[in-house]
Amino acid sequence: MMNTEMTTARKAPFALLSVAAVGALALTACGPDDALDTEGNGEPDSPVTVGTENGDQADDQDDVAQEDAAQDDQQDDADDQAAQDGAATEDEDGETPDEPLFQAIEAALDEYPDGVVTELDTDDEYFEIFVYDGQTEWELEVDRESFEIIDTEDDGIDSDDQEKAEAVEIDIIEALTTAAEEGGAEVEQAELDTEDGTVVWEVELANDVEVYVDVATGEVLKTDS
Repeated sequence: MMNTEMTTARKAPFALLSVAAVGALALTACGPDDALDTEGNGEPDSPVTVGTENGDQADDQDDVAQEDAAQDDQQDDADDQAAQDGAATEDEDGETPDEPLFQAIEAALDEYPDGVVTELDTDDEYFEIFVYDGQTEWELEVDRESFEIIDTEDDGIDSDDQEKAEAVEIDIIEALTTAAEEGGAEVEQAELDTEDGTVVWEVELANDVEVYVDVATGEVLKTDS
C-alpha cells in the first residue's frame, strides 16, 4: 500500500509537467491573431494592421518622385524661358544681328567709335558707308565678306549735313531694322534727310519702298512706295 502511494506521488509532478508542456505547445501553435485574442472569442481585442507601414512608405516615395518630376519640369521651363529672355536681352543691349550690312556698319563704327553714320549704299561690290566723326565726314569702303575697311577717304561735310548728323539720337542699326520690318524688305540705301522739319533716316528698301524713321525717337513717320 505504501509503495502504491509513493508511486502515485512520484507520478503527480510528471503529470503537471506534461500539462504545462502541452499548454506551451498550444500557445506556440497559435498565430499572431490568436495570441492577441485575450477574450477567447476568436477575434483580436484591438484592430491589427498588416502590411500598411510598407504600403505607406511606398506611397510616400511615389509622392516624392512625382514632386521631383514636377520640379524638374518647372526648372526646365524656367531655363528655357531664361534662355529666350537672355537672347532677347542681347539684342536689346546692342548685340549686332547676323546681317552683313549691320556687321559692316559695326566695322565702320569700330574705326570711328564716336562717329555717326550719315549715309550708306549696298549697290557696289562693297558696302559704302559715310561716317561723321565730329569734325568731318569719312567715306569708307567695307568688304562684303571679311568686313575689313578696304578704303577710307575724307569727304568733308557742310553745315547742313553736320546739323543733321548732330540731331541723331538712336542707333543706326535700330533705325534700319525698324524700316526693314515696316517695309517688308532688305535695306539697299539710307541717308539723313529732313521731313516736314524733322530729321529722319530716309531708308530705301529692295522692293522700292521708302521708309522715313525719326532719328530722335525711332518712330516711322511715313512710308512711300
